[in-house]
Amino acid sequence: MYKLMDDVEINFRLAQFIDIDPLMALAQEFYQFDRITFDDNVVKAFTALLSDEQFGLIWLICDRDRPIGYVALTFFFSMEYHGRCGLVDELYIQEDYRGKGIGKQVFVVIEDYLKSQGMRSLSLVVDFWNDKAEALYTKIGFQREKRHLMIKHV
Repeated sequence: MYKLMDDVEINFRLAQFIDIDPLMALAQEFYQFDRITFDDNVVKAFTALLSDEQFGLIWLICDRDRPIGYVALTFFFSMEYHGRCGLVDELYIQEDYRGKGIGKQVFVVIEDYLKSQGMRSLSLVVDFWNDKAEALYTKIGFQREKRHLMIKHV
């Protein structure tokens, strides 16, 4: 548990199927904020991630027992980065809780987990317009790569 202020006690716990309703409410908030379409396919993707830890993990970020955000960590394999790697696929913290150091604590939790699993790299994607998020990521050690992410839907 991380006590940030007198009235805020942040803790992280792994999400389970029982958490799907509060998790989907947070995901809908995030998707609206990030201008992403939220539909049944999103719910299916969350369900798949919750059902098989080989794909990744989701931590709920809570103020005491109340979920106020989440982080979805997925895994991939890379020759360049020497094996299994982590990818922060989604990170959302409700607006009232931003700027309080919670994001930094999220990455402590994730990095500790990755190290315990023998993984040595962590990637993420940040929107070009989200300067605050990019500033945080740079401050905690992330660097821009000299290449662009490209995606083709199949």
